[in-house]
Amino acid sequence: MRWILAGRSGMALLLVLGMVALLSVMVVGFSSEEGIDIELAYNFRDSVQAQQIARGVVEAAVAVLEEDDPSHDSKDEQWGGFSQYVAGASTYLEGATVDASIQDESGKIDLNALAANDGYREMRIAQFQRLFSLLHVDATEEEVREIAYAVIDWIDEDGETELGAEDDYYQSLDPPYHCKNAPMDTPEEILLVKGMKPEYFFGTKDHEGIVNYVTTGTNGRINVNTASETVLMSLSESAGEQVVANIVDCRPFLSNDLGCISGLDLSGQGAESAWLRSTLVANSSRFSVEVKTVTASGAEVHVRAVLERINNKPTIVYYRIY
Repeated sequence: MRWILAGRSGMALLLVLGMVALLSVMVVGFSSEEGIDIELAYNFRDSVQAQQIARGVVEAAVAVLEEDDPSHDSKDEQWGGFSQYVAGASTYLEGATVDASIQDESGKIDLNALAANDGYREMRIAQFQRLFSLLHVDATEEEVREIAYAVIDWIDEDGETELGAEDDYYQSLDPPYHCKNAPMDTPEEILLVKGMKPEYFFGTKDHEGIVNYVTTGTNGRINVNTASETVLMSLSESAGEQVVANIVDCRPFLSNDLGCISGLDLSGQGAESAWLRSTLVANSSRFSVEVKTVTASGAEVHVRAVLERINNKPTIVYYRIY
């Protein structure tokens, strides 16, 4: 009888120990899940905080450009020192760091301008080819020309092939997609165009890509005050290193009267001279704002905004968080 009672007591003890172990596992599991939920909540809070800080920086950029004189734009103006202004202001943020800059998109080559049917198409295609050559991109002149025509077909409204590609080509790909037949919204869109390769756009260890030299939405105008030496040299075969050095030394130009540029024929009667006169300006219509925000917890947010001057008022036309 005692043996039976002892057995039952032992069984009860085992059951109690089993229940305690099970409850312990459940408590640990609940605690672990609760910890993860709390961590996710903190990460979400910090991400939202970083986004709000970045949005504030973009609004500050709008305010800076709103005070800017639109008659001419150059990097020695207040917007050109925006990164230093933001660096100083970010010292007042508790634990967060902010890096930001304003870039003049009008100092780049507008890809959409390739499709403009205004008599200057050949000059723009030649500039596109020279850009690849100056950057030592590993593509032949003919390959670059074919990309230029594919860009034209991608942008123009009709379905006729301009030596490039239309819907029948893009629908044959895996996965298939449609030819846009409308202007590009961002420069990255060129990666969808026939013949364009990521290494042409982003570059490789052996050569720089075109990403920093192309844009969209500037109506083909190039600000001579902010254009890089590479963009200036792409304008013409005549725009050699000495001509570009002369342009850089004469900056900033305070008006669109650029007849004083030495080495470029802006007063001639030829097609290239007319194209240069219609292309080169001293002011800008579109700017981009790049913001990187890191909170004390390590949450990181990048924002790119594009601002366009509409009736001399900077307006956000593109906003991306990544």
